[in-house]
Amino acid sequence: MNSDLQKLIELQEVDSRIAALKAEVAALPKQVQQIEAKLAGSKARIESTQAAMKADDSARRKYDSEIQDQQQKISKYRDQSLNVKTNDEYRALLHEIQFAESQIRTLEDKILEIMVATDSRKDALKQAEAALKADTAANEKEKDHARQQTAEDEAQLAVLSAQRKELRSGINDDTLRHYDRVLKLRGSALAAVHENQMCGGCSVMLRPQPFQDLISHQQIVICDSCQRILYFIPPPPKPEEAKNAAVSEAAQEEAAQPDEAATQ
Repeated sequence: MNSDLQKLIELQEVDSRIAALKAEVAALPKQVQQIEAKLAGSKARIESTQAAMKADDSARRKYDSEIQDQQQKISKYRDQSLNVKTNDEYRALLHEIQFAESQIRTLEDKILEIMVATDSRKDALKQAEAALKADTAANEKEKDHARQQTAEDEAQLAVLSAQRKELRSGINDDTLRHYDRVLKLRGSALAAVHENQMCGGCSVMLRPQPFQDLISHQQIVICDSCQRILYFIPPPPKPEEAKNAAVSEAAQEEAAQPDEAATQ
């Protein structure tokens, strides 16, 4: 095989692994950010629930104070009713007492609603605190994983970058420029061709002569359509051929054993 072609195949593999590692390194902080966002959401739910419980407590105190005011009014109206001189005055005071008692019942209903809501919010607060604890643990675990994975990826990147530099140093400059140009344009600079004679990158059929040149592996062949550098992958041996090859190999090993015995 053409030496440049073999190095180009290896170079594309290295470049592909480098791109994958760089993408992984870039993705790790985003994963941590997602956990951080979830953590912030759990904190926000806790703060919101606590604020609602505080508002409920303030409202309940306000309603308790208003009930006391209404009770004081009822007491005052009853005292006044003992000194009224006409039925109209008595009925007016009785109406005020009934209105105050109605207000008290409304306020007590509101307090009851708050108590029910508070119980529900206490349960929600417990769940939010449990979620926050779990998210905090996940956050720390994800950060540790990200730091460890990043260190491993950067170590691999250093090794691959050295391999890449060595491979590029041994490739013809013009061929290397073509490789870089197509890689940037297409995302891959090389494409495999099988016995169907089609470019593995763009699926265009090769003409007979370029295909013959490709099979020989003696020169660089470029796809006329997508400009990728091509390399040929021969078909796997047929079952009968593989069997014959295995028999031949076994026969050669068997023939070699007497010679080895004689040598000993």
